Amino acid sequence: MDSSICNFQFAFSNLQSSVLKLVISAIILFCACHSSSAVAEDSQTVIIPFDFEAKFDDGHYGRLIGDMLWQKLDRQGDFILPESMHDVRDYCRNHHFQPSPNTSLETMKKVVQDDFGAQIAIWGSVERAPKAEGDIYDLVIKCVDLSAQPEPKVIFESKNHTNSVSEIQHLYVKKLLNALNNRQPDVFAQADPNTEANWKNNPNLIVGGDFQSGLNGVPKGWEPVAGQKREPLGKLVQWVTEEGNANNKIISFTFDAVVGNNEGVMYYSDYFPIQEGATYRFQCRWKSNGPKVKVFIKCYDVINEQYEKHENEPTDQKTLPWPGKEKYSSETTQRREVYRSQQNLKGPTNTRNIHNDDFTPKHTKFSLKWGRIMLYAYHGGGEVQFDNIVVKQIAPPPKELNKEPRHSLETNGW
Repeated sequence: MDSSICNFQFAFSNLQSSVLKLVISAIILFCACHSSSAVAEDSQTVIIPFDFEAKFDDGHYGRLIGDMLWQKLDRQGDFILPESMHDVRDYCRNHHFQPSPNTSLETMKKVVQDDFGAQIAIWGSVERAPKAEGDIYDLVIKCVDLSAQPEPKVIFESKNHTNSVSEIQHLYVKKLLNALNNRQPDVFAQADPNTEANWKNNPNLIVGGDFQSGLNGVPKGWEPVAGQKREPLGKLVQWVTEEGNANNKIISFTFDAVVGNNEGVMYYSDYFPIQEGATYRFQCRWKSNGPKVKVFIKCYDVINEQYEKHENEPTDQKTLPWPGKEKYSSETTQRREVYRSQQNLKGPTNTRNIHNDDFTPKHTKFSLKWGRIMLYAYHGGGEVQFDNIVVKQIAPPPKELNKEPRHSLETNGW
């Protein structure tokens, strides 16, 4: 009996020793992995994007570029960034520091390495081109690895005269990010070098985008009703003469905080044809004395579905004419929104701002055929004005775009 107990105690002791060894091994492995992970994280590159110098508008456009750079880098997730651009701005304000193209690398190195503990900085300037009409700028971008040895390494440097404000984001900032990530330029961008020429020469797809002509109080190419309740023009939305410019007409939204803080105000253009996979550029001139402003570019497919008329629906709702409808015979033919580009308009209040952005309508299931503009304002009360609405195709669909069969009247369901 005593011998059995001894054997059991011996076996149990060995088991305890084995388990203890396993636990210790696991702890060592965990610590090693954690240490390795910490080292990898510590070695990740830190980038400081600065607001660009912009003397012509007291720094506003420069701050827009700073925000854009931070957002694009943050979405990539490949670098460590300041918590927000406010951290960079607080430092610059407290130290009376605004980097410009003339700031020496020695100064940048001290600020970026010593004060921020970072390796790479992005800075530059954007100024309205002298004697230029419209949004044409002189742009300087610098991106430098200030930690490189034996001397700082220039990753990207560019000094250009832009043909449009959209080139800043879609051409030069794109080149910067490609250089920063050792990426080759996009094949699509290489395939169509005529983007800016197309923007200049191609027709505006928005009929009446300048709001200069119309009939019975309704501008040509736009709907006769507006707002969530589809009210006739003249209430929330007016077609009026621009103050201080008797030769120009605009669209004006005027609403109180009850409307602005709930449904907001919307106004639609007529439909226009689009090509799926093509690249388009949207531009508008706008002004707000407080409310926030967005523009939605909605794209549609034509489908055939069962349709039941609502008892309160206007009798002409289903039969409103639209370009190309005559080729479809079914009364249940409907257009369904299957894509939208949301344009967030940002700029100083009580200032006539110009917004540009590119978009490429695509869908994996439906075939996009038509688009239309929805102007939208919300958040508080006040007045918002719109003018010069433009949508132009700046690049055709890529030739290799082979679409799978999709829902549509033209493909018999698939």
